[in-house]
Amino acid sequence: MDNVQELREKTNPVFNTAKATLLHLTQAGHADAAVMAERLGLDLAAVTGSDEGKTAMGQSNVAIVELRYRSMNAFIEATGAKTIVDLPCGYTPRALEDFIANKRYIACDLPAVAEEMGPLVAQMLAERGQKRDVAYHGVDGTNYASLRAALEGAQGPLCITTEGLLMYLTQPELAALKDNIRRILEEFGGVWITQDPEVGRVYIAMTVVSMSSDPAAAKAAMEALDGGADLGTVLKAMAGDKGRSTLGASMSTFGGEADVDFSKAMSYRPEQAEAAEKESLRAHGLKAELTPVAERMPKLGSLSPEKTELVRQAMERINLWTITPDRATLLHMTDGGSNGFGVSIRARDGVMDVALRGRVDSLTAPEFLAAYEKAAGAMDLADVHVDMSELAYISSAGLRVLLMMIKAVQPGHVSVSGANETVRDILTQTGYADMVTMA
Repeated sequence: MDNVQELREKTNPVFNTAKATLLHLTQAGHADAAVMAERLGLDLAAVTGSDEGKTAMGQSNVAIVELRYRSMNAFIEATGAKTIVDLPCGYTPRALEDFIANKRYIACDLPAVAEEMGPLVAQMLAERGQKRDVAYHGVDGTNYASLRAALEGAQGPLCITTEGLLMYLTQPELAALKDNIRRILEEFGGVWITQDPEVGRVYIAMTVVSMSSDPAAAKAAMEALDGGADLGTVLKAMAGDKGRSTLGASMSTFGGEADVDFSKAMSYRPEQAEAAEKESLRAHGLKAELTPVAERMPKLGSLSPEKTELVRQAMERINLWTITPDRATLLHMTDGGSNGFGVSIRARDGVMDVALRGRVDSLTAPEFLAAYEKAAGAMDLADVHVDMSELAYISSAGLRVLLMMIKAVQPGHVSVSGANETVRDILTQTGYADMVTMA
């Protein structure tokens, strides 16, 4: 692994889940996914660090990924949009799907993904003698400038997609993403579609279906969830301890790949989650229309016809969200300050002084990490002072670098000063304010 790639993986481990998604599509029988995985040299056991492909957990994950991917394709096509903005595009073969042929496809993801997938897709299209309007861009969805730059020259209306993203973002990151998408839709028109707010329902339905041949099982599980029961309780009632352990292992696998804690998943209540998400969208000037996934239920190569029918029944209660600007809501919009990034580090006698400027996000965190590692490698670190007086925003990628600093010294020996209200709220909401000395 080269140094740049290593820095990216340390600050953005979430893109490993995108590699697993490609491998799950391969297991589901998707021919283009198989070619991509082979050319990228990917192996499921190596990516997930487990033997999940041989387990009930693995079979459930394959079905979940296939369902999400194929149903999203059906809903994207149904919008009729001429420009598709895939955020994130991940390691999927969507650019090669037939329904993309006459559309503009703008693939947005972390630079590590875009730089691998762009040339690979171009090569595969060339081998087929196909010409398509496909472009890959390294972006951070919380960074409006990077997102808007990827859309330069685009014609609306757009169909913006997020698939398997929202559950990995912190609340401040979600807020920034929603504000940015609203601004984009107000400019270009179109819709934002996603199944992510329903992820808890999808996981329980697919887990129950993959372990049961009882047609009533999935339906009963969904009814119990709709009645207010939490996910963990329903799983235990439907499939005993095996159900809880299977789902727990599945979420642990995905969380481990992305360095994300899904420990609260078992207390998930869909009715409460749906209401909270709608309120959050309203707070960011957006509104949602919900459509049952069953309306565009795809064929699933990873499940038998009998179990596919069970999934279809479950998908009558699970929705795709079509999100548009709420014209009745007036918001004061901001891009969060300057997008210019800078870091300066002075180190002497075991004390490191760090000054950050602009935004530390998925695009700039590797540079931050490189500067820190270079300085830290030449000293016995005792104290770290971080000046955030010129910092406009910090994402989870930047917070991971801060966490490395915290772990490198004794408790209480990292201090933060000058944080503005936005940054201070991020530190508080993510728990980092309790791990550093705030000044």
